[in-house]
Amino acid sequence: MFNIIKTVKLIILNISILLFISTFSYLHAKKLDIYTYESKNTVRLLLNSSDFLLSNVFILDSPSRLVIDFKNINNFSKNNPSLKYIKQIRASKKNNTSRLVFDLKVPIIQLSKNYIIKQNGTHVLVINLKINTQNFNNTVNSKIIVIDAGHGGPDPGAIRNNIKEKDLTLMAAKILKNKLEKKSFTVFLTRKTDYYIRLKNRVKYARSKSPDLFISIHADSTKNKNTSGTSIYSLSEKASDKLSQALADRENKSDLIAGLDLGELDKAVSDILIDLSRRETKNSSIAFAELFVDKLKANKVNLLRRPHRQAGFAVLKAPDIPSVLIEMGFISNNSDLKKLTSRKFQEKLMGVIALVIEDYFESQN
Repeated sequence: MFNIIKTVKLIILNISILLFISTFSYLHAKKLDIYTYESKNTVRLLLNSSDFLLSNVFILDSPSRLVIDFKNINNFSKNNPSLKYIKQIRASKKNNTSRLVFDLKVPIIQLSKNYIIKQNGTHVLVINLKINTQNFNNTVNSKIIVIDAGHGGPDPGAIRNNIKEKDLTLMAAKILKNKLEKKSFTVFLTRKTDYYIRLKNRVKYARSKSPDLFISIHADSTKNKNTSGTSIYSLSEKASDKLSQALADRENKSDLIAGLDLGELDKAVSDILIDLSRRETKNSSIAFAELFVDKLKANKVNLLRRPHRQAGFAVLKAPDIPSVLIEMGFISNNSDLKKLTSRKFQEKLMGVIALVIEDYFESQN
């Protein structure tokens, strides 16, 4: 009899615990905000909740699907009205498990990343998918490059002996465009003639083309007449040295010539997304810059001391495009000035840069 009473008490206790757990789970069930970001070969998902996310993530084929199972999630909010590679997002719930299914229009190559970060009290599950978009538009999947000829119009850039930086950069941009198109790249110029473009509009134009690479070309000057050589800059909010800071300050102020100040870049889906994109594009930009230095050394192009530097150039601040700024040389230096005004030198330099670009994309595959 005692054992029966004990057993009944244990059953009642277990039922009470289960009811408590069920009630607790229901009361603490959270809403999940879904953000998506699509690039040429990546789909990134940011799934935000105020509570820690317990999830199981996997992919399925035929057709391509991403499946995510969650605990304690009751409501979903999709923050993207239209998507290019995602056909639809489906949700279902069974017991205490909610399932999200992302039906994709393209094959998933792999689930490349899956991790959780915490920012401002929000837990964010970040998922990166590598996708195959080669046949998506039934077109040749050639790489897109935007070339920015620095300065233009009422902004001549550096000047010496009536030689203007804006003319040298435009000549170089056109030469590089021609060489890249012969290698089957798709190339756009921010400017084709001598006119003025605000710095932020150069970036906006580049982003409108969804490029794989953005290159800004310059030929500056400095008070030290002995400073010479080609160099390359990748983005950093803190300049790597005084020369880098001085050049960045001068370039960033060029918008003031037209009486206009720089505005803020439009934010993407969220600050977290921008931060992640910036980290990745910064790494890609650095990789390009290092390849650039090695290739130019091998082709005996005179380089500035410490040829890869970092500075906060406004034109390098697109969060989702690998971007570099190339200083072909310094017109304040006699030797560099002679080279920069030489069509033969420009052809050689742009030819080597075209090889750098080709090698860069091969290394990305």
